[in-house]
Amino acid sequence: MENFAETYLKLSREDFSLLGAIEAGMKDHEWVPISEISQLSGLPLRKVEHRLEQLFELKLVTRETLHYDGFQMDFDAYDLLALSDFVKRNFVLSIGDRIGVGKEAVVNAAMGNGPLAIKFHRQGRASFKHVRRLRDHLTDLPRLPWLHAAALAARHEFEVMRKLYPAVAVPKPVALSRHALAMEMISGDQLGKVTVSNPQDCLDMILDDVRKTWGLGVVHADLSEFNILVAEGDEGPRIIDWPQAVDLAHPHAEELLTRDVSNVLRFFWRKYKIEMPLESALELVTGKEAEQV
Repeated sequence: MENFAETYLKLSREDFSLLGAIEAGMKDHEWVPISEISQLSGLPLRKVEHRLEQLFELKLVTRETLHYDGFQMDFDAYDLLALSDFVKRNFVLSIGDRIGVGKEAVVNAAMGNGPLAIKFHRQGRASFKHVRRLRDHLTDLPRLPWLHAAALAARHEFEVMRKLYPAVAVPKPVALSRHALAMEMISGDQLGKVTVSNPQDCLDMILDDVRKTWGLGVVHADLSEFNILVAEGDEGPRIIDWPQAVDLAHPHAEELLTRDVSNVLRFFWRKYKIEMPLESALELVTGKEAEQV
């Protein structure tokens, strides 16, 4: 969304009530009837019609008029609802520029009690069936609308990060709202985009964090040089992007761990010619003999 902060400031309390009503109604409807929006928001129908027209012009809602007057919202409106909640709860004081865009999330800089990054999950309509097959927290909810799938993904990532922090070098999780996760801002860049001064130490620290993660009953399941940040100063690497994390009871946990460690070792060999046998790395991480992993 262009001018995210500007759009937020244009919205009234009633507008947020209407967006919240549409959000609630989308649990049961693809297109939420305008009568139900009025009922859920507690606003009179005439006012609802007028305000929805304004939200439509701002491209925050879309409407269906062929069969009945119904509305739905996309991620831009959902982002604003989450931001509004963060502001009400005093976690966010200001929102900044977008600093990251991926297939399943966008990230904005923000300011609260210090610099923050707000990750807005984006498990959209096109990818929803694929995401549901891969994520444990979605498998028992076959009819879950995609907005709520994104909220569950954010909740899963937030809970994993709270479990790991501060034992593992992950950003400090600060707050959760709907599909948005506010966390400590890490000043640095992706491991794959920088040249570290002591790559052996960096590899050792990453494997030690993988070991601690395993000890806490978690596997990242998507680890590579693209979701390891090298923080400025002496803080060392930080591991980010945890929505695909699984616990050790997952039937493929050890297979996913092997893939994670392989990705890391392959990167350090390719860029720094540091060689470490996969079996040795896995034994270091799990404490088990290689043939048992």
